Amino acid sequence: MSTLYTHRVTIAVPESLINQANHLSCIMGESSADINTFTTASYEDVDGNLYAVCSTVVTETFLAKQTSGITIIPEHASDADPVLAQEAFESLNQAGGMMMIINPDAQAALAEMGLVAVSQEEYEEDMTIPENTTIQ
Repeated sequence: MSTLYTHRVTIAVPESLINQANHLSCIMGESSADINTFTTASYEDVDGNLYAVCSTVVTETFLAKQTSGITIIPEHASDADPVLAQEAFESLNQAGGMMMIINPDAQAALAEMGLVAVSQEEYEEDMTIPENTTIQ
């Protein structure tokens, strides 16, 4: 049995671009559910910047879109905002932007990006609300 999904890509999105990246994922992906690709920024670089990460298999068509950009909005992506998607696309492999590496080994790709998983303990510490804080 043959498959069209012949490449693995690992994509890291800075926390500040998660929303934009999800709109891009919806347009570049194959279903409306792709708008929820990036959720939790659970990786960090040496400077402590947080990233949401996705590693998945893709087709040649996806790789072609990576160089051609957003040319059409597929029917399944009617909820995607093309302006936000374009912001994410333009940040790809730019300083402070999204990173994408084509590599069959996701862990090697993450290492090449300089990212490590945030430990659950560190993540929970960051989520701790100080005692005297009022939530409205």
